[in-house]
Formats: sequence, C-alpha cells, structure tokens
Amino acid sequence: MSRQRSLLVFAVAGLGAGASADVITSTFDSDAEGWIVADGNSPANESVTTPALFQASGGNADGFITTAIDWPGTAFFVAPGEFLGDQSDKLGGSVTIDRRFVQPDSVADTMQVDYAVDLTMTGLGGVVTLAADLPMVSLDSWGSFSVDLSSVGGWFHLDSGVAATDAEILSVLGDLEDLRLRGNIRDSFGRIGTDNFSLVPTPGAVALLAMAGVGALRRRR
Repeated sequence: MSRQRSLLVFAVAGLGAGASADVITSTFDSDAEGWIVADGNSPANESVTTPALFQASGGNADGFITTAIDWPGTAFFVAPGEFLGDQSDKLGGSVTIDRRFVQPDSVADTMQVDYAVDLTMTGLGGVVTLAADLPMVSLDSWGSFSVDLSSVGGWFHLDSGVAATDAEILSVLGDLEDLRLRGNIRDSFGRIGTDNFSLVPTPGAVALLAMAGVGALRRRR
C-alpha cells in the first residue's frame, strides 16, 4: 500500500472526535431501543410518557414500534440519547423514517385529521423547538419519508410558525436535546408504526472530512 493511500485510510479511520459524520439509526429489529412515547410535541408540552410498544414482526423489515392501544391523546415517539448532543454534522443531511398505519379509524378514511406537526427537535437549553411536517401515512403499506435538515426541509418554529433559517437549524443541531416523531393521527385512533429512523449527515461529509484529515497529515510531514 502506498504512503498516500495509507494516509487516506488513517484519516478516514481516525475521524472520530468532533466530526464523525456517522449515520445514527434505530432499526427496532429486537426491541424498542430506548424510544418512549410522550403526549406532547416537545419537552415543555408533555405530561405523560411510557415506553414505546415494540412489535417483533411486521416491520420494514423485522420489528417496529408503535404507541399503546389505549393512548389517551396526541402521541410522539421520543428518540433516545444516541440521537442527541452535537449533531451539527447533520446540517444539510436528513431525517429518514419508514411509517405505516397500524390501527386506522377506517380503511376508507384516507385523509384522517392530521395533527400537522410530525417531527420536532429542541435545542439551545430547551428554549427553541423547530418542527416539520410529513406527507400522509399509507393505510396499507410501509412508506419511506425524508426531511432535509436545512431550510429547504420546511422547518419552522413551533411557537410562532416562522420558517427556520439554516443558521437556526444548525444551532439546534449543535446542541440537540430532544427529537421526536408523531405516533398517531387523531388522539387514540390512527396509531402509526415506525421503523428505520435515521439521522443522516450531508452527502459527501465523510469524504470532505477525510480530505481534511489527509491535508492535516500532509502538513505535518
């Protein structure tokens, strides 16, 4: 192996600290992976939480999570700690999710009452919560959804409805304290199944970091 190639391998392997550009994923293959269900769309608006209901089969593929059958109101899946902290490398990346109905009101009612807010993320000491909407969930099959982690993703301030800028999204991602996804459509009806929830860095982030690492190593020669 040439010295230049060795340097590249070393740079990619040693990215780690400060800018990992890792994809963070919950596949729910064997359990709920620490996800819970809350009755609010942000920490400030919740009063009740419970573990997410794990289903061992029927996911896309293997297991998935859903809400309790008798959940009393609006439900949100709340992400565990590995999705939180400094996620600034995800600016320009995306949130990707697989979703489907588990218990719809009626197979004929394809446009059920929608709570509108589907995704929220809270940061900056719990002061700022940004929200985004997703298309309607399919009644009869798993659908894959993606929201850009930038201003083109349609993020807005939960309290005011004002569109979020890239700088504001970056500020929240840099100190991400809470991330949640809606788990039902209308109170205890229309339970949604969730699978393969991922935080994905911007395309090319790993390559850019690798190049930066190689450049740093060359400067030290």
